[in-house]
Amino acid sequence: MLEEKDLQAIAQLILSSEDRMRTEIQASEERMKGYVQEEIRASETRMKDYMQGEVQASETRTHAFIESGVMKQVRLLAEGHEQILERLPEAEEIDSLRSRVRTLERIVTEHSQEIGELKRAQ
Repeated sequence: MLEEKDLQAIAQLILSSEDRMRTEIQASEERMKGYVQEEIRASETRMKDYMQGEVQASETRTHAFIESGVMKQVRLLAEGHEQILERLPEAEEIDSLRSRVRTLERIVTEHSQEIGELKRAQ
């Protein structure tokens, strides 16, 4: 049978083996943490690069759409507006026209009354 010294030696071997395993596991965990952190950083960098590329592509498409579609229509609208403004009379002309129209309306009303009276008189 085994003596107490033998059992103590076995226990000592087991304890030292457990210590070595703990140390190796801790070292392995530290290496794994470093590796995972490095992979996460690399993934984040790839994702940021991808997102920046997508944003730039989207901005480019938006600018192209604005230039080709919207700005062309705005220019056409501005040209049409300019032509309309050229054809509109000035404010003084509008006031003069209003005054003339009022005078003509008053004269037409007076003439209509006179014509009505003349028709009744006959």
